Amino acid sequence: MTMSSPQHSQHSQHSQHSAPHPSPPRRDRRAATSAVRWRREVPGAVRALGALEDADYADIVTGAIGERPSGTPEQLIRAALKDVPRGLLFVVPFVQRAVLGLRLKLAPSPDRLLGWKIADGGESWMRIEAASWFLTGHVVMQVDEGQVSFASFIRYDRKLAALVWPPVSLIHRQVALALVRGAIRAQ
Repeated sequence: MTMSSPQHSQHSQHSQHSAPHPSPPRRDRRAATSAVRWRREVPGAVRALGALEDADYADIVTGAIGERPSGTPEQLIRAALKDVPRGLLFVVPFVQRAVLGLRLKLAPSPDRLLGWKIADGGESWMRIEAASWFLTGHVVMQVDEGQVSFASFIRYDRKLAALVWPPVSLIHRQVALALVRGAIRAQ
């Protein structure tokens, strides 16, 4: 049985740790998605795409991208969904249906995204809509040169919405942040 000396052991460990290791490409993607920001003030041009003029709540999540992706906003968001944690994809529709009462059709469909109706769109943007008996929601995803954004607009159709939406908006914000980060990684 051969025993290595402490010097040999230290040398082996030192040589294993001193060799430069290339950083994984995932680290670069994380750095790119760290510039994702949430804010309540939605620019007027994006607000107009939301088509919900009397929204009681609005917010926007934006992230920088290197160049405009080759696909449509719908293709980009569908690609981004592949990167969202599966648990979140199960919780979100449950909360949207059970807590918010949104009338979603969850069966896969070309005219729906996450159960929401694809209502309108253009070359660089799309709007999805859903409603319940006490609130209406519109979400706009826009892709411009250098930026991707996810803006949400909620109208309180009944007083109950003003009590229910604020705590749910905390979950909603995390989903929006995850989707924008996923869209950046998907490009």
